[in-house]
Amino acid sequence: MSSRRFAPLVRTSVRTPWLPVGFVADEDGVVIASWFGEPRAIDIAHVDVEAARKVRHVAGASDAVVAWVDGDVDAILDVPVDQPGGPFQQKAWKAMRSVRGGTTMSYADLARRAGNPKAVRAAGTACALNHVAPFVPCHRIIHTNGTISAYGFGPDLKALLLEHEGALL
Repeated sequence: MSSRRFAPLVRTSVRTPWLPVGFVADEDGVVIASWFGEPRAIDIAHVDVEAARKVRHVAGASDAVVAWVDGDVDAILDVPVDQPGGPFQQKAWKAMRSVRGGTTMSYADLARRAGNPKAVRAAGTACALNHVAPFVPCHRIIHTNGTISAYGFGPDLKALLLEHEGALL
């Protein structure tokens, strides 16, 4: 488990054309949870909404979301993140962060990049368990045939994000 769990945390959100992007970060600006729309149940204590304005690196994450919305589709990749998960999931999340805006990767390719070509379902599970979207851009992972199915925030939002980033569907 991450040592960041007990660090002072702040929560904020940024409006986007789709849904607000909310996130929780530690005092160093490392995002440990994020979401589109209303926050979901998150097992974190000591979240100080007002302190978000005082933390320089949280402002950096907010600025990255604004830049992403404004067309710098890789700005979100520069935000430091931390989330608990097993070795395969960590490798899969790292691989997701290598997918540049305007491009996609298949679940099969993600499994290969994460070190286990046969673990296609596990790659899908890593996407489903990603708690720091869009900073780990699981929306850029699609089926081998180019179709979109599941996405934690809905397949319609996934399609809109890919369209915004210039990915061909």
